[in-house]
Amino acid sequence: MTTLSKNILFEHFAGRTSPLQKKMIADWLLNPENQEIYYRWLEDYENDFPQIMADKESAKAFFFQKIASETINDLETSIDEKIIIEKNIWQLSWFKWTSAAVILLVSGFTLYFQKDQLIYQNYHTAYGETQSIDLPDGSKVTLNANSSLKYKRFNFGNEAVREVFLDGEAAFSVKHKTNNQRFIVRTSQKLEVEVLGTEFSVFARNRGSKVVLSKGKVKVNFLNGITKRSVMMKPGDLVSLDKTGKTAIKTVKNVNSYTAWKAHRFVFDDTSLEEISYQIAETFGVQIKINSEELANRTVTGTFSADKADDLIAILQELLGLQYQKNEDGTVVLSEVYE
Repeated sequence: MTTLSKNILFEHFAGRTSPLQKKMIADWLLNPENQEIYYRWLEDYENDFPQIMADKESAKAFFFQKIASETINDLETSIDEKIIIEKNIWQLSWFKWTSAAVILLVSGFTLYFQKDQLIYQNYHTAYGETQSIDLPDGSKVTLNANSSLKYKRFNFGNEAVREVFLDGEAAFSVKHKTNNQRFIVRTSQKLEVEVLGTEFSVFARNRGSKVVLSKGKVKVNFLNGITKRSVMMKPGDLVSLDKTGKTAIKTVKNVNSYTAWKAHRFVFDDTSLEEISYQIAETFGVQIKINSEELANRTVTGTFSADKADDLIAILQELLGLQYQKNEDGTVVLSEVYE
């Protein structure tokens, strides 16, 4: 297996590698793990040579204009010919954007890609999967099933605001910075959470959003119609926002129950079967149909472990005396047993 030293890549970033070394780098980049190292060492190169100033906005504007209409091969040629260079200063941004082009070229086929893939580090979890993520600033995130998180690949923690984007559900343990640098979780559900150093969980899906604060202090920003409003939370608070924009604040006794999913546990406290069916769909990707409103309103209390949908459905079947039928499309229909 090909291994490359940091010095060789630094020479590559400086434009001093031979054709053979370029081929070695291309082969090395076929491994996705090496691609992450490549980006990390590119950032180190920038930090080691602060005298290099790039016209980043001009380079990015040109790059993203071209990817809308050209193949990667065309793009590489165009960048060589047209990238804007400050007077007497070599354009470092060229490496950021053509580096991604090189990675795609060595894959053996030409494809398109978006700005998001270049600028952001992306994480996605499948149904039934959780993932622990260490952010560059030392903060920690646990991502629940069927969720995604992204943050800037370069300079995260070195800018005025630490910013992450969440779709789904995650638990955060945010590291406090000596300069009181803000940490913001942005969601697609008209809600954002602004913190300094704290532990909290965020749920942001199509049917609504909620934030539960374990310790520390956070400010929740949300839209009420077209008006932006804010709520300051204290430990034990739960702020919820439904899909119509209606908000509610309450105090919860056990904040840990809202992150029990990290251990594949479900905590129900007089929870309706309808709500449980939503959780099954969001966690495992299994759609549940309940054949009566009366059954949908029946409630469950208790803590249960389940690694897959069938485990939880079997528990509900036993507790509530249910029968279920699985359709060809995978949908599960729940109904009561009538003697």
